[in-house]
Amino acid sequence: MSEKVNAVAGEASGTMTRRALLGAAAASVALAACSSSGGGTSLSGGTGKTGQKVTLNMWSWYTEDQPVWESVIHEFQASYPSVQIVPRTFGSLADYSPALEAAVAAGNAPDIIAPATLAISYGRAGILLDLKSALGSSFLNEFYPSINKEYSDGDKQYAVGWEAQMFGLFYNPDILKKAKVDFPETWDDLIAASDQIRSKTGLVPVALNGNPSNNAADFYLPLVTQASNDPNLVYQLDNLSGGASWNSKYPIQAFAMLQKLQQAGVFEAGAGAVTYDEALALFYTGKSAMLSFGSFIVPGLLTSATPAFNKLYRVGQTPAWTSGGRHWGANQAGAGWAVNAQSPNTEAAVEWLKFIYEPKRYAAIMQKSSSMAATMAAAEQGTNPIVREMASWITDNGCNH
Repeated sequence: MSEKVNAVAGEASGTMTRRALLGAAAASVALAACSSSGGGTSLSGGTGKTGQKVTLNMWSWYTEDQPVWESVIHEFQASYPSVQIVPRTFGSLADYSPALEAAVAAGNAPDIIAPATLAISYGRAGILLDLKSALGSSFLNEFYPSINKEYSDGDKQYAVGWEAQMFGLFYNPDILKKAKVDFPETWDDLIAASDQIRSKTGLVPVALNGNPSNNAADFYLPLVTQASNDPNLVYQLDNLSGGASWNSKYPIQAFAMLQKLQQAGVFEAGAGAVTYDEALALFYTGKSAMLSFGSFIVPGLLTSATPAFNKLYRVGQTPAWTSGGRHWGANQAGAGWAVNAQSPNTEAAVEWLKFIYEPKRYAAIMQKSSSMAATMAAAEQGTNPIVREMASWITDNGCNH
């Protein structure tokens, strides 16, 4: 998940990276972030089975996981009776992010944090625990390498992926058939198909969620990879390494493509203000032919759309820059977990992470929520056909964003 497109545009001078900007903000509150909101002390011996009672507060916006926590926590507490897990799930990332930042600034950050885009910044500021040291390489090697890279800074890793993600174009085959168009291979094909969709059906060609605006960046940044055919370029742009600059050829070409698509009427009017729920509704109510989004919308469609629509819709890879080109699409982790380094309960928090990532248990959690697993073994066990299809694209066509 990326920072805002307008933030990227503002960095075109090449003087600031997204991470550096976040790092400056995180550093300003690092001194304030002194203790977790959870009470208690570390568990004796680090086992979690003896010692004083501790409470682990766990914050996220992962609504798809809410139904599974009760049974998982009950199972955990059978083995770790001194630990109470208190999950708090916000309704959306837009609700969660300001609440987390305020809690960190006030010194009341939860013990276990969904870091969103702040893992590196908070890690550098001493707010998050180095999980490479706490969990070990053998634990982390089970995850997709791109996910570990997302949360790593040098030889430290400040979060672990909870859900992998892969972006693509979800589509309604009935609308494409009515418009007499095929699923687009390239962006030029999409522009041509969009003209047909509008003229023959009067519908929105592609629904795009631009609010919060980091979702528009999820669309833009893979275009940089497509223009350059270099999956490392966005990493270099983030760090201004290897001579990379936002004011260079490929980022500019990517902006030009985004503008070309917008001017061609590919997206709905005012897409920059359209929320997640609104974009989703455009798609499942039949008002748009396609939806540009990540695999993490599958649970939302299962709960919001009719059973008939869930059987109807399909997904295809992100259109390529040119015919025969790679279908680079955004991947990495849409969700992750980090540990508050300043919590008095870091040992218990690490034990909880080990517990929920036990291979069989973790695979079952991902299957119950119809989410894309962040470990390669669990992803292979996924049962949702859309999620399995999108997971198969990660190795060859996934790029950071």
